[in-house]
Amino acid sequence: MKKNIFFLLALLPMLIGCSQDDTVSESPVQSPLRFNIYDASTSGNGTRAVTEGSTMTTFFELGDKAGLYIVMNGNVVHANVQLTYNNSGFWEAPEKMDASQLTGAQFYAYYPYSATAQFDASSSTPFAAMVNAVQPAHNQSAKADYEAADIMVSTACAIGQYNAVSLPLKHQKAMVCMELPNSSYIFDNEGLEPYVLAKAENAKFTLGETAVTPYFDETSQSYRLIIEPNETRNLKVVYVNNDQTQSYEATNLSQVASGQYAKYVIDGGASLVNMTLEVGDFFCSNGRIVKKNATPVPDNVVGVVFKIGTTEAIRNANSSWSHAVVLAVNENAKVKWGTNASPTSAQNNAGWRYWYKNYGLADQNGVTDKSKLDESIMAEEGFETTKAWRAVPEPLTIGGETLDYTTVMNTTMDNWIEAHPLPSVTSDWYIPSLVDWRNIESQLSIVNTQLVAAGGKTLSKDPYWSCNVRGAGSNWCYQIGKTTIADRYYPSGLKDSRLFHFIFAF
Repeated sequence: MKKNIFFLLALLPMLIGCSQDDTVSESPVQSPLRFNIYDASTSGNGTRAVTEGSTMTTFFELGDKAGLYIVMNGNVVHANVQLTYNNSGFWEAPEKMDASQLTGAQFYAYYPYSATAQFDASSSTPFAAMVNAVQPAHNQSAKADYEAADIMVSTACAIGQYNAVSLPLKHQKAMVCMELPNSSYIFDNEGLEPYVLAKAENAKFTLGETAVTPYFDETSQSYRLIIEPNETRNLKVVYVNNDQTQSYEATNLSQVASGQYAKYVIDGGASLVNMTLEVGDFFCSNGRIVKKNATPVPDNVVGVVFKIGTTEAIRNANSSWSHAVVLAVNENAKVKWGTNASPTSAQNNAGWRYWYKNYGLADQNGVTDKSKLDESIMAEEGFETTKAWRAVPEPLTIGGETLDYTTVMNTTMDNWIEAHPLPSVTSDWYIPSLVDWRNIESQLSIVNTQLVAAGGKTLSKDPYWSCNVRGAGSNWCYQIGKTTIADRYYPSGLKDSRLFHFIFAF
């Protein structure tokens, strides 16, 4: 599918035709034809359309399909041949065509391919009936529907040098692009979706009296709607920004001809930052991301990125929390988890031995001996395990006995969250699991450097609380700098004082 689509610079006409390199060779060599189809708004020197600055064109991708007609002496000799964009940069026909058999032929192309295409070889505009039959859908939110409305056709072209047929396409419809207020980061990391910091919400569009739904392009964070050329109706959008209902109406669409577009930037439009997200980048209290080599480091940095990507549990909680996991710049002083020690034998017999399982918590690996812990079956589960801990009543009564295993932890977290508020685009703070701590230590050098740069200090060699349960009254802690499992994982009673260092996802 087309990755990026737009027309010409706003409201400027465009003339198309075969490129200057497309003159017929005097003696065509008997070899297969090569088809080069491209957006006419490019130079035509390459097979792919590009996006440069404010020039917006069609960008074809592997597997895209176009239609081809070949006419000789006024007769169609090949009708609606399906061409597929391949990894060589050309468009491939189902069967190879010998250039020597098509000397003097005229070639016509259109995009996207349709099995019901119409073509009139006797007309100076052979695709006119097909173009007129394409009615832009009211709902273009699906990329396929948006692209189906954006029909492109070429004029007649001949075989050029090296048996190449270059076919520049011109958009036949018009297009409207609207940028509503939006602040986003566009990452070039593979698989990372844009990080939307603030965005106009609940946008509703009407074309005249008809409700329409544009396609939302993630890359440009803009709404795009294919319309008929010289559309006489106005396009209106009503949206919510900063809890206020606002509107805008485009009143000059009649000036937008075939192959042209009109762009409207509303209330500042999209403020987009293009970057590669990296371990060591800084996250600020207002949700902004600052590169790791920034000088000076902003005063409002609250954390350092230590892992790109998040977990399925985090994404299931909120699909936008998919970008990275961040370690707080500062740590909390040593503090208890709860106020009670491990339960007595009598208390265990009364139901305390495995109380935590009733609240979605599980003892790590089912062992209390640190030498028997199996790192291969540990999970990156800090987010969901912290939520489970926070759901435990305080204090907890079982079998007539009341024990407190959560009050101090909850109070510590509450105080930390209040003192270090995060924007709504994050998961908020949670306690690292053992695997989270391993992820942090795997990036220890850059993490320590960035913590100091942001006004914090390097991570301690003292044990840090993890959220992973060891038993009825104890958790596993993590010690940085240890080389063996027996030294790395530290058992600690919940009434012991250990360091807290919180993390979050965004």
